[in-house]
Amino acid sequence: MSFAKIALKTLVRTAVITPLVMATIAAGVLTLTAPKAPPPLASIENASSPYAGYAREQPAARILTARDGGKLAYRFYPAVGIEKGAVVLVHGSSGTGLTVHGLAKALAAKGMSVYAPDMRGHGQSPGPDGRLGDIVHRTQYSEDLTDFAAYLGRMHPGQKRLLAGFSMNGGLTLRHAGEAEARAGSKAESKDGGDYDAYLAISPFIAPGTVMDRPNQGGWTTVSVPRIVTLSILNQMGISAFDHLTVLAMAVPKDLHAGRPASYSHALLASSSLPRPWEKTVAAIKAPTRVIIGAQDELFVAEAYPTALKAVNPALPVRLVDGVDHMGMMLNPAAHDAIGTEAEALLAQ
Repeated sequence: MSFAKIALKTLVRTAVITPLVMATIAAGVLTLTAPKAPPPLASIENASSPYAGYAREQPAARILTARDGGKLAYRFYPAVGIEKGAVVLVHGSSGTGLTVHGLAKALAAKGMSVYAPDMRGHGQSPGPDGRLGDIVHRTQYSEDLTDFAAYLGRMHPGQKRLLAGFSMNGGLTLRHAGEAEARAGSKAESKDGGDYDAYLAISPFIAPGTVMDRPNQGGWTTVSVPRIVTLSILNQMGISAFDHLTVLAMAVPKDLHAGRPASYSHALLASSSLPRPWEKTVAAIKAPTRVIIGAQDELFVAEAYPTALKAVNPALPVRLVDGVDHMGMMLNPAAHDAIGTEAEALLAQ
């Protein structure tokens, strides 16, 4: 057994431990257990080919100033014809707003005003000290999404607001939906004029080890479980100074465009993931919410989603799109049409 595993077991199981010993064990685990980058994943690498064309078409970046003064880059796609609502469309892991460009255009063509941000730690919205793959603290994404909702309320008065997130940030979308009532009850959040009216989770990552998840998300990620456990324990003790350490590495394409992180810090991963256990948060969703996933998804087990999610929240519809894999949900016109139909239905409720 490795030193890291022995140290981790000691840290977890020891009931009485001196601060010096605890610090030594934690230091050993955090030093020796950095995640290694997985080998390239062919289906993801091949999906990068349209990005050069997307980059030529993509609107110029705009900036939203968040509550903490952070600068959040986004692209805006105005609705074509009569506006049906406003959408914040969030990319997946190691992505940027560029990766959702095709879908954003398709939604705009259906009459939705679309905002495609680079989430913090990605693209032109860097994390602390300009770092990619890191954010300031563990509730950062919830705050940023709420700030975007408030911005949509100012820019599109009277229009319904939809949050749509892909892959890892599909899970974030479900988290935001499940925590909506808690935010509404907070005086700090209630002054912003509301949150989203509806939520659409596209191929969402739920949690590792579920019937919906493939090992290491089909080879896309490598995770340092010892680091995550150790950092979680330290957080429970009020120690968050090490949350900027890397806990997840991704099989990003070798020719990745600028702004795509290859790894995530503990702070970012915790901010973007559903809480554990995830069932409580999904069960708490009351706003109109839907899930859509490609039937041939190679990162997740698509056919398991309807039963697993409806067992937790019977009011949560799940739609499978035949003939579409994971990145196909962002690139396939048939998937765009299916997602657009779900978005229209949510905004019409």
